[in-house]
Amino acid sequence: MPEISLQAITTTHGNTTVQKCTVNALKLVELLGMQNIPVAEGAHEPLVRSLSIAEETHGDTGLGYAILPTPTLKAIEGKAANLIIKIVNANPGEITILCIGPVTNLALALLIDPSLRKKIKRVVSMAGTIHHPGNATPSSEYNVFCDPEAFDILLRSGIDLTIIPLDVTYKCLFTKAHVERLRGSKAEIHDFIERSTAFYMEFHAEYQGIQGCAINDPLAAAILVNPKLVTFRDYYLDIELHGEFTTAKISADHFSATGNAPNAKVAMEVDVDGFMDFFIERVKLI
Repeated sequence: MPEISLQAITTTHGNTTVQKCTVNALKLVELLGMQNIPVAEGAHEPLVRSLSIAEETHGDTGLGYAILPTPTLKAIEGKAANLIIKIVNANPGEITILCIGPVTNLALALLIDPSLRKKIKRVVSMAGTIHHPGNATPSSEYNVFCDPEAFDILLRSGIDLTIIPLDVTYKCLFTKAHVERLRGSKAEIHDFIERSTAFYMEFHAEYQGIQGCAINDPLAAAILVNPKLVTFRDYYLDIELHGEFTTAKISADHFSATGNAPNAKVAMEVDVDGFMDFFIERVKLI
């Protein structure tokens, strides 16, 4: 997106291993002609818990049925947390961090350098669920489920935090009709989206009885430049770390029952057609 000056990409564990995620990131920066953007490999596992991956969601490679050439680029030397620290300290008050996976890298950066809490401009995280059923457990969303302790650090950091939960992303179902609307974009981009989402659509149909697929992360990216696509509510959020059935569940204080000031802006409504139009328009500009 031309409105954004992308400084770096960091990878982490999630639907697949961090090693595969790093290779995929390198493949994508080459596909998109973004070879000047550094890619740093991040956390291989959560802060406390055992590694959880879910390759049934996006396939063994993490890219569904899409096949991209082996990247010629390499990840930069050093860990993702250190790169976050370096960039934020060089640009205090100017860096917005978009998290579209577990927030382990950011949590590690905050543990290493607590001063970042006052230097990060904003964090936007595709994470959690408020009223919508969970997609990792009945009550938890996958990104948070993978490393709830890391998310707890983020919630308690005092950083300006925006959450894009399943409550809005699961209203934005990308279908085969949307794939057809992408004709006219670059052939290699259309092919990648068609093949990667085909696997994801099959997952949604088999496991969740949904036709299409929830494109969670693009909505989080879209609100960076078009925040009017969603309606926000200010909530105090907490996270359950020890529940037998509710570990990684996010709790929103709707009626100020705790007396705590809000610590996050949470997207609770979305202009579905507006977002889909925006997404398709921007893909065609690549």
